[in-house]
Amino acid sequence: MIDWFVMFTSLGGRMGIGCWMERRLKRAAAVGVVAGLLVLLGCGDQQEQPGAPAGGEAQLGPSEVVEVVGDVDPSSPLAGIELVRSADVGPSFPNARLGFSTPDAGSRFAEGEAVEVGFTLSGYELAVPTPDGDERGIARAPDGQHIHFIVNDQSYDAIYDISEPVVLEDLPAGTHVIRAFPGRDWHESVKTPGALAQRLIVVGEEPAAYPAPEEWGPTLIYSRPQGAYEGAMADSILVDYVVANVRLSDGGYRVRLTVNGERQFLMSEWAPHLLVGMPEGEHVLQLELVDGDGMIVQSPFHPIEREIRVVR
Repeated sequence: MIDWFVMFTSLGGRMGIGCWMERRLKRAAAVGVVAGLLVLLGCGDQQEQPGAPAGGEAQLGPSEVVEVVGDVDPSSPLAGIELVRSADVGPSFPNARLGFSTPDAGSRFAEGEAVEVGFTLSGYELAVPTPDGDERGIARAPDGQHIHFIVNDQSYDAIYDISEPVVLEDLPAGTHVIRAFPGRDWHESVKTPGALAQRLIVVGEEPAAYPAPEEWGPTLIYSRPQGAYEGAMADSILVDYVVANVRLSDGGYRVRLTVNGERQFLMSEWAPHLLVGMPEGEHVLQLELVDGDGMIVQSPFHPIEREIRVVR
């Protein structure tokens, strides 16, 4: 295990983050501030996304059931669930570019100091419907296309307007990574080169607990699902994520989904998937990036867990 990861875990890396989940994200305006988030572009933040689809319009393809790991208990409430590779619908947005103008990479802030974030976006329009969205049959954002903004390993916040900078308040002392990527109106991430941006900042006087995200090696970022799914929207639940510095393949790096610590699935393609047949109730989902031997990749903020609620 590399030294910076040992340092990160020994420092308690995520200490204080859970308390910050109810953070205030305030957008700087001429007079006041409004709740908001972050986005990104700029050559320094554009990272190659191996395995991303090429071309403008994705082709509609067949769905296929994803590999199941282990035996399935027929008496389990989860026995009937499946994870299927979703059909490709709509544009792939090959020219989408997202980046930060502020803060600078590696910026340091005093405890209690607000962090102002500026961002740029090209090749992608916010707050408009995504073409062919009606064909998805899954939950959609009523306000259209948006940005998925993530601090460390927390659930993303959606941002629809980037005309003003954003102010992050009450970040606890420590090392933080801010991330963003475009999301279609059905919440699927855009997977083209330059669509992901990440930036490391430090709050307080301690040295950075780990290097810049570009140096982490294979990286997994959780996106969906999150929140509650009710009625017909619970029939097909989007499973989506972003990978960086790695290409998924059969026999190589793959993403493992675990549902309630019981059902496991392996995804060998960076593509949207649908979780079908989820029973009503509260569920815990975990995503892990694993290597060809099934070993979990060591990196900050990984693995990632989310709780979702299904209402029938």
